[in-house]
Amino acid sequence: MTEEDKKNQEIPQKPKRPYAGGALLIAITAFIVILFTGGIAYGVQSVIGGGDENEGILVGGVREFRISASQWSYGPGIIRVNPGEAVRFIVTSVDITHGFAINEMDVNLPLAPSGEIAHEVVIPEDIPEGTYTMYCSIFCGIGHPYMKGSIIVGTPGVGIGKILPYAATLVMGGIFAAFLVIGRRKAR
Repeated sequence: MTEEDKKNQEIPQKPKRPYAGGALLIAITAFIVILFTGGIAYGVQSVIGGGDENEGILVGGVREFRISASQWSYGPGIIRVNPGEAVRFIVTSVDITHGFAINEMDVNLPLAPSGEIAHEVVIPEDIPEGTYTMYCSIFCGIGHPYMKGSIIVGTPGVGIGKILPYAATLVMGGIFAAFLVIGRRKAR
C-alpha cells in the first residue's frame, strides 16, 4: 500500500459524544432547587401549616403564654391574641442559646439554656389582623432559618401572605423544569 493510498483510506472516527457539561449543570441545578424548594416547603409548614393553636391562659387580666425554644422549633408553634390585649411571654430555652423575636411587637429576647424570661407587651389596637412571625434571632445551628412560629392576631381571612409561599414553591418548580428542558436540548 502506497503512502497516498494510506492517506486516502478512510480512518474510522469515534462518534462524537454530547457535551457532558450540560448533564452536570442539570444535576447541580436540581440539587440547589431541591434544597431551596425543600426549605421553602418546610418553612411554609412550620409558619403557616397546621398545628394546634394556643390561646394561652388569663392571669390577672394578662394573657400568658409559656413557650419553649429548642432546636429548631417553638412549642407551641402557633399562638392567638387579640388587638389591644396585654400579653406575657414566658420563654425558656431547653437546649442551647436561642432568641425570641417578633418584629411587629418590638420583642427581641436572648434565651440562655435552661433559663426563663418573662416579657410583657400590649398588642397594639391598630395592628392589622393577620399572621405574624416569631423567630429565633440568635444563630443556633443548621436549622436556624426554619426556627419560626406564628402569632395570629384577631381573626384574619385568607390573604396573599398565605398563598405567596405556595406560589413561590410552584415558581421554583417551573424554573427547575425549564432548566431541565433547556439542558436536554443543549445536550443533544
